[in-house]
Amino acid sequence: MSHPALNADDKARLGALLTGWGRAGAAPSRLASLAGIAQYALFIGFAWHAAGAVAALVDGAPVLGPLLWAAGFAALRAIAQAIETRAGFEASARVRTHVRGLAAAGIAARGPAFTERHETGALGSALIDAVEKLDGYYGRYRPLLPVIAGAPLIMTLAAFTQSWIAGMIFLVTAPLLPLFMAIVGGAAAAASKDQLAVLARLAGRFNDRLQALPLLNAFNAAEREAEGLRAAAEDFRVRTMKVLRLAFLSSAILEFFAALAVAAMAIYVGFSLLGEMPFDTGETITLHQGLFVLILAPEFYMPLRRLSAAYHDRADAEAAAGVLEPAVPVGESGGQKPVNPPFRQAPGISLVGVKTVYEDGRTGLPPVSLVLKSGAISVIWGPSGCGKSTLLKMLMGFAPLSAGERRINGEVLSEGLAARAGWIGQNPRLFHGNIRDNITLHDPSISEAKVVEAAELAGLSALLSSLPKGLDTPVGERGFGLSGGQIQRVALARALARDMSLILMDEPTAHLDGEAEARFLQALRSIAPGRTLIIASHSPAVREIADELIDLAALVREAGQ
Repeated sequence: MSHPALNADDKARLGALLTGWGRAGAAPSRLASLAGIAQYALFIGFAWHAAGAVAALVDGAPVLGPLLWAAGFAALRAIAQAIETRAGFEASARVRTHVRGLAAAGIAARGPAFTERHETGALGSALIDAVEKLDGYYGRYRPLLPVIAGAPLIMTLAAFTQSWIAGMIFLVTAPLLPLFMAIVGGAAAAASKDQLAVLARLAGRFNDRLQALPLLNAFNAAEREAEGLRAAAEDFRVRTMKVLRLAFLSSAILEFFAALAVAAMAIYVGFSLLGEMPFDTGETITLHQGLFVLILAPEFYMPLRRLSAAYHDRADAEAAAGVLEPAVPVGESGGQKPVNPPFRQAPGISLVGVKTVYEDGRTGLPPVSLVLKSGAISVIWGPSGCGKSTLLKMLMGFAPLSAGERRINGEVLSEGLAARAGWIGQNPRLFHGNIRDNITLHDPSISEAKVVEAAELAGLSALLSSLPKGLDTPVGERGFGLSGGQIQRVALARALARDMSLILMDEPTAHLDGEAEARFLQALRSIAPGRTLIIASHSPAVREIADELIDLAALVREAGQ
């Protein structure tokens, strides 16, 4: 699918986003710009003394002094170039680290309500590929902008001191080059946006198909999907080549006009030195002056050549900002929000007219009010689609609270319960590693005794005793190697290891057989005293252990009357 070129509003919005991110690397970026201007100022000194050495050689005068001065300016310029490059790299590294942290924090803050609507591979591509696309923009393009303004101005003034015509050649030709580059730049921005969008879709498709490989093999669809991936990869190749063609076109335009300008300077100096100018210029050029402006001419266009080489970095950055924008909105500070501690005692919860409406306008939970008692097993009952899962996600902060109030022990809860309550979803996520790490999530504050106690309370003792390595037994990604019931009990142990007095569970037994469900519910009964357990389910077995049963569908109907 083709994307149109960015309009003025898009450019302004993405420009504001890029400017905000750039503050993280502002100091090294300014240093890079200063060093860049300094290196061209030092080149003026080098050009003057190098021209003087050649003129002295022709005149039979001593050349050692001018040569030493030229060598000194060349050495200082090399130092300035090294500082510019290193500072640019540092600016880029700081910004990329900052943006990657913002994006990761933004995705985490939005929770399942956001990630469930996006491909995992596409989000991974945004955090990796899109962020890396910012490298050239902050490392080369932005530090170069002050150099583009400062360096040609300094060299034009230096040329005017020796020849007003040479200065005019610089003054007239310099604005033409960025003009033609800007014409090509619009097409380059659209092509780069296309390329990055295709890359995100390709990454998402490959990741999802890889995880679904058993399903594809079962339905003999693996070869068809492989062919689809080959077509998608070919599409990405074609769009990448289009970006490269436009980048080369931009460079070719710059080199062509720069070559014409240098040729015009050489013709003027040559005819002036030979005395063959067809008209009176009102000035006399010496060999020293002529060589000085000739040496200066190619370097005068060097910042613009560098801009041409880095010009596509701006298009890449705008495309990357467009991909990252949903995860990192304009104005996101990136500061760490304070994490409230878990509840010390089983809390009571009341919901007053709460409602959830997603960004796409879909209503996930109609207005509803209810009370969940402290220290009780509360089962939220109802058919699929009535809003049970959304209600729990809204409590955790994973779904938006569009109206109403959440109250905990009578106090209004301004943020979700994430980090304050245990959470067990329909398909608890286990990571590649051992069982201990999946319980602690690498939290060093959880002691070994606490892990063992949590595993025992969650009903894992029999499993761990049957495994040769116990808690150190490795499990694959998504819990490969464990049954559904065992995965659920590991997730329960994860909450118990943190002494959570409030645990929310979304259809925890939906994928368990009768025996596994009975064992899991037995574990719940054993840990229920002193805790508030909220379970969304339509399982009769779960209903049997409820201290209070809340028919959500009935509450919604009553609220709508």
